[in-house]
Amino acid sequence: ALRNEGTKKFGELQLELVKKLEAKQISQRDAQYEVEKFWVSALRRAVRDGDIKYGSLMAGQSVGLVNEIKSVKEIINEFITEAEAEVARLSR
Repeated sequence: ALRNEGTKKFGELQLELVKKLEAKQISQRDAQYEVEKFWVSALRRAVRDGDIKYGSLMAGQSVGLVNEIKSVKEIINEFITEAEAEVARLSR
């Protein structure tokens, strides 16, 4: 997930759960449930409610490979150009 106030809150939840686990105040299963509950709620806030401050803004490992911002038009034009080049290559 991209870093925002929600990921900060998640870090705080993790520390709290680790302390409870060490003090045997919560089971591993219950701690895992709390983590899952947090992320499901955060994902819902981002997707359904558009909450970019506390919602979970999911991003895969490839987000680190992004090095420029393009418009949708630019991306589609790039796909078309690459597809046309590939069709031409395969036709030879």
